[in-house]
Amino acid sequence: MIARATAFQPPIQAERSSRPAVRTLSLSCRDGDEADSMYGSSSTSVPSPQPQESPSKRPQLVQQDSHSSSSSSSRRRRQVLGTAAAAGWTALSSGLYVPTAASALAPSSSLLTGAATTDTTTRTTTTTTVPQIQLGDGTLSVSRTIQGYWQLAGGHGRYKESDALANMKAHCQVGMNTLDTADIYGPSERVVGQFVAAQSTTTNQQQQPPPVVCTKFCCFRFLFDIDRAEVKQRILQQCERLQLPKLPLVQFFWSDYEIKRYVDVALYLTELKEEGLIQEIGATNFDLPRLQELKKAGVPIVSHQVQLSALDRRPVQSGMTDWCLANNVSLIAFGTVASGILSNQYLGRRNEPLTDEESRTTASMRLYTATARRFGSWSLLQELLETMQMIAQQVQDDGRCQTATVANVAQRYVLQTPSVASVLIGVRNQDHLAENVQTHTFALTQDEMDLIDKVVAKRSGPKGDVWQIERGMI
Repeated sequence: MIARATAFQPPIQAERSSRPAVRTLSLSCRDGDEADSMYGSSSTSVPSPQPQESPSKRPQLVQQDSHSSSSSSSRRRRQVLGTAAAAGWTALSSGLYVPTAASALAPSSSLLTGAATTDTTTRTTTTTTVPQIQLGDGTLSVSRTIQGYWQLAGGHGRYKESDALANMKAHCQVGMNTLDTADIYGPSERVVGQFVAAQSTTTNQQQQPPPVVCTKFCCFRFLFDIDRAEVKQRILQQCERLQLPKLPLVQFFWSDYEIKRYVDVALYLTELKEEGLIQEIGATNFDLPRLQELKKAGVPIVSHQVQLSALDRRPVQSGMTDWCLANNVSLIAFGTVASGILSNQYLGRRNEPLTDEESRTTASMRLYTATARRFGSWSLLQELLETMQMIAQQVQDDGRCQTATVANVAQRYVLQTPSVASVLIGVRNQDHLAENVQTHTFALTQDEMDLIDKVVAKRSGPKGDVWQIERGMI
């Protein structure tokens, strides 16, 4: 029974083009059904799978989005700042609002000044280490940039396990000590487990924080048959692959809302948390009504992993970011630079949309090309990139970060969204290691956030709530 529930299917890993094969994704480190796009027509549907405080004391952050005005968004953010202060919360320059007692978990002013340090083991010079943050009202802290290892599942080219392990180590050494994987990512859990085992002695000797593993419990098939015994057996198998006695974070995914057993299965996971096999429970790619349903049933969800970027605003426009903030659920965002589409690499190609060959380079690129098409025309994408480049230049000029890039601005825009704890970057190499770390050396101003909002408000999509398009609901 376990084998058929977790069987690895190559078409899911490579193409994700059949509706039942819905699963969660992580962002590829650079390593539209709404039609009016210079990309050409798109029929591609890509299925795939803050700190403690009582909700009544949380400042209510309402992110304006979609077709709301930039001025309205600006006014609302200023109101939030006052509300946060009145409630005894600390408003950090990173854009995160935390209770005073928990402020040590967020980036300190010393981190944001960017004192230079050299990492002699990774051939890079970084300006800071990646800060940590607590997930929801739970007991688990993670890095604000998380390593993603969907890339080990296939669809991203060949790799050597020794290189993957070296990448994990290099990223951990600059504070990116949280690794994201899943039971359906082929050998990913096993490789991450090798790293965890190797680091168990090293971290004690070097007094480094140990790696934190975030995995997923994904349900696609035989949904009527999943019972308590199967859930426990699968979790034990994940513990074995990851070489851990307890899973720090298990993120739950359910493929078919029409089979309404997702609450039952989530409660089975809750029982395993009580038994000590799971530290914290998260969700991934649920829409807001189902996420609320899980929480109402008593599932202690501390995090929710979703696609969120300047190109994909579904968690914001659905009201999910506000609800998560009010209910102690931290968002983990993947797709923040859209496999490099939101980077200097594509800036200036006003009359040169992505070619078919470029859009098919990796599984990540196929996913985020579809997102970009839904966002709008190629010229609108260029307007967004030009705005982000202007902001990056401003960040350089005023000394906040002398080497700020479009990708840094794209990541800051997401990190400063209410309820967002961390961003995911898919790791295939160390080429962008220093660049990803420097995202945490500065913050965007309110005016800069408003400039991006103004462009984003012109978008055509993606429409609806989280993952509804990919599920075939829209």
